[in-house]
Amino acid sequence: MSWERLNKFLRDEEGQGMTEYILIVLLIAIVAIAAFKYFGKKVGTTVKDAANTLSDEAGKATKEGTK
Repeated sequence: MSWERLNKFLRDEEGQGMTEYILIVLLIAIVAIAAFKYFGKKVGTTVKDAANTLSDEAGKATKEGTK
């Protein structure tokens, strides 16, 4: 390999953009996974409580509607 070809190879930046996008997507995925692990139980409990409240209110509305 000649020095000219080696220098051209080292200065070539093709594919660099795709690598950067992959690294950004990887970083976002890691942050999302960490957030779900940290907030998962809290969010799950909140959603469960909201569902129970809606279910209770729907049951009350149904009972009142049949009287």
